[in-house]
Amino acid sequence: MNSQDLNQEFLALKDSAYRYAASLLHDRAEAEDLVQDLYERLWRRRLLIRQSGFRQLVMTSTRNMAIDRLRHRQRIGHTLPLESAEPPAEPLSDAPSAEELSRHVGRIIASLPEREREVVHLREVEGMTFDEIAALTGTTPTAVRMAASRGKAKLREELNKILDYGS
Repeated sequence: MNSQDLNQEFLALKDSAYRYAASLLHDRAEAEDLVQDLYERLWRRRLLIRQSGFRQLVMTSTRNMAIDRLRHRQRIGHTLPLESAEPPAEPLSDAPSAEELSRHVGRIIASLPEREREVVHLREVEGMTFDEIAALTGTTPTAVRMAASRGKAKLREELNKILDYGS
């Protein structure tokens, strides 16, 4: 892949890589650093990269680099304070704004178990297929479907509680 192709392909995927890194690391600044480091690594290896499968390469590299950074945090005993992952106890107003609802959905997704959170993010936010997610996470498409189903069910349940439906 030449430098112009790499720039075009990476620019198309950098936002997805950033969102994915931020969802794994829970730190926007570190996610930005990770994406910059990823670009640098890809740039150094640009002549060895094929265009086919570039999205998979970027997302897998993002995941691996985020896991490395999380492990490094654990080794040095450094933890970042996460936003409260607990959904609010009181129901929302009668007509919640899109911004308010989005904030609550983000908190609910953050409270999901790691695998479900990752799968829901990749499926619903990044629009990846079950097969792509399975290849990225090293599991089977069936396991990905199950995690997505469980994650969406928990999301639906918590949203119903927040919106006070069924009372």
